[in-house]
Amino acid sequence: MEDHKEESVVIRRNSIQDLKAHMSDQDFKQKLSMYIAFGMEFYRVIMGSFIVLFVPQQCGDDICSLTANINTGDILKNTAFSFNIITFFVFLHMYYSEITRENTMINYLHVNPEKSRDNESVGESIAILPVEKVNQIHKLDKYYQTSGRVAMATFMVNSIISTIVVLSQYLDDKTLTVLLTNILFMSLKLYDTKVITDTDEHIFLSAYLTRKIQYNDADPDQVEECSESLTDNVSEKV
Repeated sequence: MEDHKEESVVIRRNSIQDLKAHMSDQDFKQKLSMYIAFGMEFYRVIMGSFIVLFVPQQCGDDICSLTANINTGDILKNTAFSFNIITFFVFLHMYYSEITRENTMINYLHVNPEKSRDNESVGESIAILPVEKVNQIHKLDKYYQTSGRVAMATFMVNSIISTIVVLSQYLDDKTLTVLLTNILFMSLKLYDTKVITDTDEHIFLSAYLTRKIQYNDADPDQVEECSESLTDNVSEKV
C-alpha cells in the first residue's frame, strides 16, 4: 500500500515537473504570447474595418444607431458598408497567413542571442534543416507579405469611401476623432506588417512578440530530429 502511495507521489511530481518544463519552453511561451496578442488584435480589426458602423454620425437630430448605419437606402453608404465587410475578411485572411507563418517559424526556428542575425549567418544556421522545411518558411513569409499588401490596398479604398460617407453625416468632434483613431489604429498594424516582411531572404522577424525579435537559428528539436534521421539512414546502409 505504501509502495503504491510513493509511486503515485513520484508520478505526480514528475507530471508537475513536465508541466513546468513545458511552460518554460521557448516555443510554448512564444505561441502563448502570439495567441494573446491576436485576441487583442481582433478588436483592432473590427474597428479598423467597420468604419461606417462605429464612427458616430448624425441621423436627423440624433446620433445614428448601428441599425441606421446598416439599413439605409443610400447607395454610397451601402457601398461603403460593403467595402467594410470586404476589408474585414481581407484582414482575417492576412491574420491567418500571419499566424500560420509565426507558428511555422516557432516550430522550425529559434531565437539565439549568441548567434549573429545578419542575412548570411542566419542562412548558414538554418541550412541544417531539411530543404522542404526551409522552403516552407520562405513560402509562408512571401505569402504573408502578399496578403499584407492586398490588405493595405483594400484598407486605403475602404478608408476613402468610408470617410466620405462619415463626413457627409458629421455629428461633432467625436466623429473626426473616432474616424482618425480607427484609421490610424489599423494603419500602424499595416505599416508594421510591411516592416516585418520587407527584409532580406533569411531575416525572419516575429509579428507578435512585444520586442521585435528575429528568428536566427534552427530549432534544437528540429536539429535533434535531423540528427536522428541521419543516424537511422547510416544504420540502414550499414
